[in-house]
Amino acid sequence: MKTGIIIVVLILVVGFFVLKNKSNKVNNEMTEFVRLESQTESTEHLPLLPENWISEIEQKWNDKEWDIYDNAHYDICEKVCNEVYSTNKYWEMNQTHADFLNELTKEQRIYFTLINFESQVNNGGVYQFLFNNPDLPIIALQGMKEIEMSKLAKDYEIVLKEYFGNFNTIQELYSKFQNDKSDWYKRAQAFADGYKELPSAEKIEDYFYEENFVKTYQQNLTNYVKENRNKFYRTE
Repeated sequence: MKTGIIIVVLILVVGFFVLKNKSNKVNNEMTEFVRLESQTESTEHLPLLPENWISEIEQKWNDKEWDIYDNAHYDICEKVCNEVYSTNKYWEMNQTHADFLNELTKEQRIYFTLINFESQVNNGGVYQFLFNNPDLPIIALQGMKEIEMSKLAKDYEIVLKEYFGNFNTIQELYSKFQNDKSDWYKRAQAFADGYKELPSAEKIEDYFYEENFVKTYQQNLTNYVKENRNKFYRTE
């Protein structure tokens, strides 16, 4: 159900409440991005699920029209994302969100990031995602390309260039951040001080809530899990 995605937002609010206070102050200690490749990656956080779990979901939904508010996407997200967050309360172990996601498999990092993107944009737009998830903006772009959301990736890259400043490659963006973190902080703080609208984000928001787009986004995420099952869960 859609409540599963909402729970992800609530969990992250608890984990990230220090990132946004009443004065809209950007957390100057957020200096790490979640990366596509991680030296601490492991299968430690793969949930243990029944062997026929995915087949039961397919059987449940295959003969039904795709309802964007109630479908296989929510059932899958509940088990492979939502319950992983709720089981591993990283904030209670003095971990950052980035540290926790970097312990997951690459496929989990991509999926979790795009679930967060979906949740935050639905709740408050692209800017809310960037503000509430300062560790995820770059891997979000890589994830969109990975699940073949090419139009979204193209439009989102324009947003990142408006937000971070111009860049040609992902590596260049990482290097730019590492070489001058103070410049990124000033830019992010400027957006936060006035809760500035990102004109480039409006293009995404014009279609992000449309039924056809939502259906494609959800189905691509669902297929991504099915195509990489051993990277998302173990079977008993």
